[in-house]
Amino acid sequence: MSNDYSVIKKILDTNNSENIRTTAENFQLVEMPDKVVEYLTEKLLSDDNGVRDTLTRVLSSNKNPNISNYLVPFISSQKISARNLAGEILLNRKNESITAMLNYLPEANDDDQKFIIDLLGLIGNSAPAYEIVNVLKYTNDENVILACIEALGNIKSVDGITEIISLYDQNELFKPTIIEALGKIGTSPCIDFINQNYYGVDELTKYSLIESLGEIGNEESFNMLINDIQYLEGPYKWVAIETIGKLEEKYHLQLPSNMPLKNSLLETLDTADIQYKKAAVKLVSLFDGADIVEHLFPIFGNDEEIDLKLQEYFSLNLEEFFKKVKDFLKQNPKNTKQIVALIKEMIQFDGGLSLQSLNELEIRSLVESFTNMLAHPDEELRSSAMELIFFLDVETALIFSDTMIEDSVSWNRLRLLEIIQDGDDPRMIEIIKTLANDMDEMVKESAQNILIERGISNLQLKDH
Repeated sequence: MSNDYSVIKKILDTNNSENIRTTAENFQLVEMPDKVVEYLTEKLLSDDNGVRDTLTRVLSSNKNPNISNYLVPFISSQKISARNLAGEILLNRKNESITAMLNYLPEANDDDQKFIIDLLGLIGNSAPAYEIVNVLKYTNDENVILACIEALGNIKSVDGITEIISLYDQNELFKPTIIEALGKIGTSPCIDFINQNYYGVDELTKYSLIESLGEIGNEESFNMLINDIQYLEGPYKWVAIETIGKLEEKYHLQLPSNMPLKNSLLETLDTADIQYKKAAVKLVSLFDGADIVEHLFPIFGNDEEIDLKLQEYFSLNLEEFFKKVKDFLKQNPKNTKQIVALIKEMIQFDGGLSLQSLNELEIRSLVESFTNMLAHPDEELRSSAMELIFFLDVETALIFSDTMIEDSVSWNRLRLLEIIQDGDDPRMIEIIKTLANDMDEMVKESAQNILIERGISNLQLKDH
């Protein structure tokens, strides 16, 4: 290729969007000469989205190592779109952009310094730590200070710890960012500082502090949060539960069996966002089920991960599960269908042996809940209720057989046939005979086949 790039410049100077895109795309697979880089970066000022997209793609990946040098001056552009586009490409080029940005840093104004330092933090390489600390020492701009603190945290720079800590009491605005940055750096001095400043901080800082302890905290942090959990409210309690869970798992620590912690876990399960419910359910499973089980029913059926943990917990506390679930069903909960499916799983777990712990009144209460579901709009729930009634109390099931026979869904009537096809009770034979005259051909045929297998003739069937 000739070193005369005047033709390319003329093409680009037409400001024809298609010409600019085509020119840029011609250098996707070959290293772009510096002069072409110079010409194309000028087009960052274009208002055409297609041009900007093409430049982002090509300049982000081209192998010319000098591209970042041409991009950095656009950080000072008065045109926000060009500034942001240059930042995006610099970020995409990662470590290759660091030297170019550091060279530009001394002459940059406060806004540009913040922009550069934000990018350096996002790249995550620890190489610019020294320069960022220097900016932190001399700048008076609060936004630049915050950018330096955040960036030093993102690059996990131990060189910045002393300078960061020295700013803690200078401005309340800095505290949450300082705590978050120290949490990311995570060395012993960082942990000690966060633990020492737990009490007495403002609410915003406390949230960041507790969250940071989840990543870097130690046994002292764990015990501190256990002691303070009863005094925390709302999201502060939730994030503390999550942090306690992380530290318990990381250091294999023992949870104290105290009421404040137990109540905090239950409150989190009742009110928190799903992220924190997941943390709480892991911890609550470490407690005895006697006064925990009933609080777990309302959250079942909303998240697969939580459900698996709850199923495991319920299976270890089956007697308590069956004693409490009957009262929960009386409340007609929104997750009735999921709870009924869960009951079937728990019965299968031990073949129903744990149901023997229920007295006659408790069994009757459970059966009554299922009979009320026979008219429920959900066909799967009606089918499950029918199965459970037969399993728990055949007499009651036969009393309600008319309702089952009249179920509007043929699959449910087929399921009824499956349940009773081997039964010896004469009333079951009568149900089968009734279904042998069903309007649905499949139900009718199934019932007739059962009768034939049992030696009941067509004549007997007609007499019915």
